[in-house]
Amino acid sequence: MTRTATAIITSMFAAWLAGCHSSVTPTGTPLVFAHDDEMMTTTVDAGEYRSLADRRVFAVMTFLNAAGYDDEVSGRAMHPVRTRVRQRIAANLADHPDKLAAWRNYYDRRRLGAWQYVNWSLCLTADYPFRRTAAARNLTYPWTRWMLDDLPDILNDFWVTADLTSVWSECLPDYLAEMRRYDPNAVARDVHSLWRYVRMPRRDDSIIVSIPNLLERHATANGNRFPPYFYSVDGPGSGGLVHEYCHTFVNDLVKANYSAHKKKLKSYFDAGKDAAISASYQDPTYWVAECTVHAICHRLTATQISDAEVRRRIDANADALTRGGYTLLKPLCAGLVDFEADGRPFDQYLPILFKKLPEYTQ
Repeated sequence: MTRTATAIITSMFAAWLAGCHSSVTPTGTPLVFAHDDEMMTTTVDAGEYRSLADRRVFAVMTFLNAAGYDDEVSGRAMHPVRTRVRQRIAANLADHPDKLAAWRNYYDRRRLGAWQYVNWSLCLTADYPFRRTAAARNLTYPWTRWMLDDLPDILNDFWVTADLTSVWSECLPDYLAEMRRYDPNAVARDVHSLWRYVRMPRRDDSIIVSIPNLLERHATANGNRFPPYFYSVDGPGSGGLVHEYCHTFVNDLVKANYSAHKKKLKSYFDAGKDAAISASYQDPTYWVAECTVHAICHRLTATQISDAEVRRRIDANADALTRGGYTLLKPLCAGLVDFEADGRPFDQYLPILFKKLPEYTQ
């Protein structure tokens, strides 16, 4: 999800981070979605759920792919839509080598993760020509305030030069097909199940929006809070909406409880921080929050599954993630079993959970 240099920058500005989701208070021009055919809206139990083919995300991800963003999960081929768009954009820009070189230099010099560009793009109007709708001073990643200050102008130039109007029209059926796979009733059940599992009242009334991101690497998702919206931007095969949504309250709870257990928690972090899986999470608090969210989602799934073989597979996945660098994951899962029997809400139990964790040993 990010480069090594991004991880270094992230650690420098750790105090500003809120997790892999972002939270801002928008100001300025109201956001208007003018293309009704590119959005599906459903109300479930008084909550609003949407699926959106987002032109902002499409524009910034197309730009990144043209400018040098080639990340993909090891052993996986890029999504066919991503491959097709990259080929089409390369052809459209063949007569503009100077602009392409400038855009590649822009991307290369900033060394930011794709999710930071996506977060910034969600501050823009919903369609070309892109303009700011939320004050950049409210961005969670403060350095993007100045590093990407000229991004709207660049995206507008890129949209015209690369003929994104035509490319978007060609790709839209693929995005609509992906949107049709979105089940708002299932998402509503998952959100309800999450709050029931942690035994806490829901803390937000966000409109939850799922945005397919077919130009991203596989198994990658990021959440962004721009009230009244919570956007889950989901790469191919990510299934990450509830995971990202969980960060909206877990990050703050971990931050509030980290210092009291810093020595123990940091020993787990130090053991896993150099693993590839941890590259995006080089702030210890952020890393602990990511492990905690994984543990909650794992136990939430485990408590809902009765099939022994399925439970074996999800346990094996947790084992693999723990060995792969999330060294805290399985100890947290074990601690959550005790939480499930305790009866107290998660925000009250988390300091107990951290206190009961065994000291890290290899």
